[in-house]
Amino acid sequence: MEVEVISNEKIKPSSLTDHHLKTFKLSSLDRYRPSEYIPIILFYNPDPTCTNHDRISDHLKKSLSNALTRFYPIAGRIKDNNTWVDCTDEGVEYIETRINGKVSDFTMTSELLHQLVPVHTNLATEVPAVIQVNFFSSGGVAITVCISHKIGDTSTYATFINSWAATARGAPAASPSFDSQSLFPIPVPDTSETDNDRRGYHSSDDEENEDLVTKRLVFDGEKVNALRERIGDTLTTLKYPTRVEAVSALIWKSAMEAGVVTSPRGEQKPEFISEMYIVVNVRKKMDPPLSDSSFGNIFSMATAKATITSGGVDLDDLVGQIRVAISRVDCDHVKRMQNDEDSEDDDEEYDHDDDEYNNDYWLMSWCNFPVYEIDFGFGKPDWVTTDAVEVLDENDIYLMDTRTGKGVEAWIKLRPEKMDMFLNNNELLEFATIFD
Repeated sequence: MEVEVISNEKIKPSSLTDHHLKTFKLSSLDRYRPSEYIPIILFYNPDPTCTNHDRISDHLKKSLSNALTRFYPIAGRIKDNNTWVDCTDEGVEYIETRINGKVSDFTMTSELLHQLVPVHTNLATEVPAVIQVNFFSSGGVAITVCISHKIGDTSTYATFINSWAATARGAPAASPSFDSQSLFPIPVPDTSETDNDRRGYHSSDDEENEDLVTKRLVFDGEKVNALRERIGDTLTTLKYPTRVEAVSALIWKSAMEAGVVTSPRGEQKPEFISEMYIVVNVRKKMDPPLSDSSFGNIFSMATAKATITSGGVDLDDLVGQIRVAISRVDCDHVKRMQNDEDSEDDDEEYDHDDDEYNNDYWLMSWCNFPVYEIDFGFGKPDWVTTDAVEVLDENDIYLMDTRTGKGVEAWIKLRPEKMDMFLNNNELLEFATIFD
């Protein structure tokens, strides 16, 4: 598929940032985040009322410039060991491409998605954001927004892109609140080892990642409801699992069972322990709660633990473990975070006596974030995804909404032998459709 770069420029804020805002301090939570881009790719099918690419381009750039005035750290440069942003209005990197093809060429396979992403590196960078707008020859557009994880999480991404889109439509646009720096300040003096501290984060090196396999699973709304009912009928509590709980439990169960079968010690051990590290947005868990527009990395990690024996493990038990883990990320947990204290979960590190056996998983959910509401004036996106092949590390699981909001799309990356077993799990195949 031919992707031709037709322009490359910097988009700066439409108004200069005030002098007293030039230094934007990162929070103690930001310092633990990796300096890597997390791309969000938004696909828009052709709109017969909006076909002039030059007009679309001009409109996107002008509205982006206006939005950056409100989100001025995104137009700055990250400085001094990732502790602050120099808000000099240097602008975001903005690339436009022309693609000889159709939107559907990319939505049918994940192998082509990386061509829509402008940055293919996880190396530290001082540029907070890179955007690539891809115009298809047959109509339609894919907008890829890459924001450094160093300055924000999924909630931050969604707030920024929705605000940019609202500006493009001429609708009221959200402004961020910059309160995380005062709520989670970096200690003075800062004795943390930011390069080595990967609290809530893990990664594989490039050579290891080359041997891993990434797959996309789609659970449509009817299948999700059926899965919830099956689990709900066996739960001892009255509360049925949410769609995220149900899908997370099924993927975890299927993956850990595949991990046991493919483990070199699978026949020697009577039971295995598997942990799932779950990203939890803590904005609403604070006292008082923060708004969704609070800028930065404002999340923590919950740790769910399960024991799997030769008899397997039950889905309802996994749902219970996930609920308990997330419930522990409460107001008291957040207060410990504010005091830069490790919680009990934070102290738990990956530690197995056999490096060949890795049956722990990292779960990140983008479900319920309003990414399917992002309308630049030519309709809402038909598909929102990420470049999972590049972004995910071993045993990572990403969950996203489907367009209807009732289903769940999942990405997972595993070792080849484990993936083979995972994809042949009959219970998983009962509810999921597998895509390359």
